[in-house]
Amino acid sequence: MAGDRKKVKREAPKYEQIIAMNDDKINVLILGTSGCGKSTLINSILEANEAPTGVGEAVTKEIAIYQNDALPFRMIDSVGYEYGLFKQNRIKRDIAKFCKEGVKTADVEKLIHMIWFCIDGTIKRIDQEVLGYIKSVTNDWKNVPVFVVFTKSYSAVEVEENISMAKAAFEKYNESHKRKQINVKDIIPVVAKEYQINDSVTVPPMGLDELVSRTIELAPEAKQISKDAIKDIDLKMKNTMANALIGGATTAATAVGAIPIPIPDAAILVPIQSGMLASVAKIYGIRDKDDANEIKDTIIKVGGTTMGGKALLNALKAIPGLNVAAAVLNAAVAGSITLAAGEISNVLFQKAYTNEIELKNIDWNKEITKMFNEYMPGIIDALKSISQDKDGKIDIKTIGEALASLAKTFSSKGNK
Repeated sequence: MAGDRKKVKREAPKYEQIIAMNDDKINVLILGTSGCGKSTLINSILEANEAPTGVGEAVTKEIAIYQNDALPFRMIDSVGYEYGLFKQNRIKRDIAKFCKEGVKTADVEKLIHMIWFCIDGTIKRIDQEVLGYIKSVTNDWKNVPVFVVFTKSYSAVEVEENISMAKAAFEKYNESHKRKQINVKDIIPVVAKEYQINDSVTVPPMGLDELVSRTIELAPEAKQISKDAIKDIDLKMKNTMANALIGGATTAATAVGAIPIPIPDAAILVPIQSGMLASVAKIYGIRDKDDANEIKDTIIKVGGTTMGGKALLNALKAIPGLNVAAAVLNAAVAGSITLAAGEISNVLFQKAYTNEIELKNIDWNKEITKMFNEYMPGIIDALKSISQDKDGKIDIKTIGEALASLAKTFSSKGNK
């Protein structure tokens, strides 16, 4: 393997350049504190001095990517995370930027497929907080394979102790985080380059071939995991965009609703709601105009009649602060109907996007009426809670902000 590595062209592109790359390499993210030996590890695997190394001050200032033609993976070196929140958030932002194009284009070659979590083998400590950080970095990448790499493994005795310590630490973390477990595939001690103990004792490099071969061995599994993760991330992104639109439309409808007109006949709300529903459909790529328009028209019709009736008005009148003025009550009704309409469209168009439902052959009037009846109690309860927090002193602005904020809390599949 060493001979092959010497024959290649070596590159260290920045993460912006990775978007233009199209090949079968997987992307290995290397995490670790400053000084733990990440850059030395990279240089030893490449058999080149590509990554800057040093003692003391951190030498990796930003994400950098290292690869050659012989290795079927590229190594993504990150800033040492240390224990500072600012630095940790910076790494998360950089990784998100790196992966954004991969998610956007569903290109599995432009995502994080695997992690090498590097630990200085001489410190004999793994904090649970650090394990939580590892998981948070790739929070959207469920089950991404992780190799625990003990660098500077100079002592045979400490190697065994470190392996036992790592097993215990990860088992403890996974036991207490059933839904956010770390998928540790192996624990590999390495010595990245020859280390001189004294004049007569030198520790030779070791563990590099095992790390490389295990990475290659797990590449197909890692790619499949990333491919599955793309779908989840894509839905989260679309859901976030949809809820932002719904929140904005809800705020606008609340303001318009304050105009003293009968809410059930408030044609002035239709452009707001129609535009919102069309935008949500566009987010999910719903292009069948006839079916999409039927859903949008039915949502607006049901919202303006069934849920704008006496039951909703009476429920809102019972909330202290909403019955003090007609404008406040009207604003609450308009905002509530618009929020429910938006979330219903989000759920339906998302299910159409994921092929959970077909838009044809559904009694939309019946289905959407049922969904309005399921959503409205939660919205009314949220307004009650706001009223209690404000001691019944609610104005139109407060209602708009409360309902818009509620839009952000709905899950991808809707809260029922």
